[in-house]
Formats: sequence, C-alpha cells, structure tokens
Amino acid sequence: MTIKSIFGLAATGFLLCACQSNTFHIDGFARSFEEGDTICLMKEDQQPIAISTVSQGKFSFYGEIKEVWLYSVMVKRAPACQVSFFTEPGVTTIELNSEPGTSRVSGTKLNNQWQQLTDSIALMGRQIANILHYPAADTTAQKALAHSVDSLHRQMSACILNTAQRNKDNPLGKYINENYKAPEFK
Repeated sequence: MTIKSIFGLAATGFLLCACQSNTFHIDGFARSFEEGDTICLMKEDQQPIAISTVSQGKFSFYGEIKEVWLYSVMVKRAPACQVSFFTEPGVTTIELNSEPGTSRVSGTKLNNQWQQLTDSIALMGRQIANILHYPAADTTAQKALAHSVDSLHRQMSACILNTAQRNKDNPLGKYINENYKAPEFK
C-alpha cells in the first residue's frame, strides 16, 4: 500500500465514524459582541447547561447528544439576542447578532429546515406589521386590510403545518406537532 492509499483509508474511516457519532459541535459567531462576553447554552429556556465566551468574535460548544431537541444560545448580558436550534450530530453554525431577531442557525438538516421556517414566519410577520402600521381611511379599506392580515395568518399556519408534515418522522416535526396549535379560521 502506498502512503496515499493509507491516508485515504484513514480519512474514509474518520468520516464514517464521524457520521455515526452522537456528538455535536457548535461553531458560533458573535462579531457584534465584546471580547469575553458570556454565551449561554440552554434547553427550553431553563438555566444555562453550558457556558462559552466570545473570543475573537467566535464561541463554540461541544457535547454528546442524549436526545435531539430544541435548545437555545443567548448572550448573557443581552438575553433578547438569542437563537433556537436543534442539537443533532454534526456541526451547527450559529450567528448571534446584537439586533434581536436577526440571529441565524445552519449546517445540519433540521437546523436548515428550522431556519427556513423561521425566515418564512418572520417575513409574513413583517408584512402584517407593515399592513397594521397604516390605518385604513374608511370601512372598505379596513375590510381589505383585515382580509390581507387574515390571508397572511392563514399562510403562516399553513407554512408551519407543511413543515411539520415534511418532517413528521424527525424531531422537528415532533416538536411542531407537540407545541403548535393551529388556529380555527372562520
């Protein structure tokens, strides 16, 4: 065997072991925060279960996964600056931003789907806020605005339910089915 084939076999073995691992790695970016700021890892808004600090605009967490479930990461001095994500095997990238609601998560199948759902709901939420920002001049306009808001609300619900259906066999679908109550539209 040549050196090249030995390295190739070693790399393949490493990748196979990594794919079957129950460990997670979070590569975090917190460029808008100060050196030494405390970053907390929490499960379902409880007390922190792990702490990291910002160093050169980055932070990280490593751990073993007992169950894939929804966790969150937040900046201790700015609790509104947080993001929710699923701990699952592999590398998850988290970008914490100082403006609440702009943090992002990616890198694994569930977290990519979670971020896509979050982005869709945020977009429709901003559209509703824009509609409500300008009051109607008369009852006809008021009815049109109410219809637009109702339509967006229905789209939000459909988006959530479609995500749950697409993910019915994984923890994301399970989480939505256990925690989302679809409204009864008239």
